[in-house]
Amino acid sequence: MLPRRFLNISLCTILLAACSNTAPEGAKSQNRGKYVYTKECSKCHGPNGEGSGSAALGMSVSAPDLTGLQQRNDGYFPREFVRRFVMGRLEKDDPDSSMPDFSAIGLSHVYPIGGADGEVLETDFEELLDYLEAIQN
Repeated sequence: MLPRRFLNISLCTILLAACSNTAPEGAKSQNRGKYVYTKECSKCHGPNGEGSGSAALGMSVSAPDLTGLQQRNDGYFPREFVRRFVMGRLEKDDPDSSMPDFSAIGLSHVYPIGGADGEVLETDFEELLDYLEAIQN
């Protein structure tokens, strides 16, 4: 009786684990973050975040390489700094910088017909940060 019970419990555990979304959730967040990045950031920062986007050619200052943020910060991804910078919460060294203030303009390419009231949704932004952290060298 005991081996059969053990077998049933083991089978149920395996089936429940197979139905779980724990592993794909991180990948799902990064995929959505990559989508947001592609729509809103890649024209300046390049398709891979290395600062070589097509719109960067016409700028007076090169768009930064986003893949080296962690390396330039002693191995630490500066998540809160990036959040505050992109959302216009930090004073920029160059007030005429080409970097848009996403808190003012929203995600206009992600929501081209004005979805989400042109705002940056917290989940969109968290997923963008997850993606940026994932592409660090």
